[in-house]
Amino acid sequence: MIYEMFQTKVTDTLQSQLGKDYRLILQKVPKNNGTVLDGLCIIHKTARSSPTIYLNSYYDRYEEGISFHSIIEEILQIYQENSAVTHLDFSILNDFSLLQDKVLYKLIHTASNKELLKDIPSIPYLDLSIVFYLFLEKNEDGQMTALIHNDHMESWNTTLSELYRLACANTPRFLPAELKSMSEVMKAIAKEHLGEDYREDFIDDLLSAPAVSPLYVLTNSSGICGACAILYPGQLKNFADMMEKDLVILPSSIHEVLLIPYEDSICFEELTHMVSHINRTEVPLEDRLSDQVYLYSRDPDSVTLAGTPKDTTLLS
Repeated sequence: MIYEMFQTKVTDTLQSQLGKDYRLILQKVPKNNGTVLDGLCIIHKTARSSPTIYLNSYYDRYEEGISFHSIIEEILQIYQENSAVTHLDFSILNDFSLLQDKVLYKLIHTASNKELLKDIPSIPYLDLSIVFYLFLEKNEDGQMTALIHNDHMESWNTTLSELYRLACANTPRFLPAELKSMSEVMKAIAKEHLGEDYREDFIDDLLSAPAVSPLYVLTNSSGICGACAILYPGQLKNFADMMEKDLVILPSSIHEVLLIPYEDSICFEELTHMVSHINRTEVPLEDRLSDQVYLYSRDPDSVTLAGTPKDTTLLS
């Protein structure tokens, strides 16, 4: 079954099962780095909005052998678990005075988002752009956000500098930074997957092998769009002062960065090649941040490009 037929069959099947009280809308949804996903909205006649369920990954799983019936059941379950979002009062979106404590920022790659950046307020930052969104709701199932567009600013009669001022105050407060060593992260992953078989002494032995330099993971408390924690006031400086070294910053994804205390032996060209390779082999396109490696200098407390790759565009 080709993808277009799959989309139609999913929509028709769900419509048949849900009945006339529901309206199904299939639409293209632009995402990070120029990716476009196919989002299905299931809207009850009494609801003002609906969570978006993306069909692209379901088709991949269908091609891998998951039954169509199982996919339909899963989509219905996801809708039922997330339909509470429709209870949010969206009238607040018209009143900026009610939204000022919900304005947050995140980082995206500039060259890979040229079209998107035409429609949204942004501030250049190295080869990246600081963009803004509303943090509307958070519950056990996740968080609800909305990207801020230029037309929002016009209707709110606000400015880019005001958005930035609010986001600088709100983002570290709503989503405080989390900094862990790579060994802590690996232990947590092992414990989650091994369960009762987890043995910390065995993991310690595995992680005790000599490394070129220790790695640290910097993100935020949600683990979503946490790379922007490098912007938090004092975040890099405090850690660098504790290490008594400058910091090399590797953009793991839009969700986190890796920090390495700087050593003279570090080769930025090799690190840039490694980041580029991992981006193209391990990181989904919509999650990629940059191929660039950065250097945080304690004096003068700034982040700079640590080496310029031939092509920093992430679309290839």
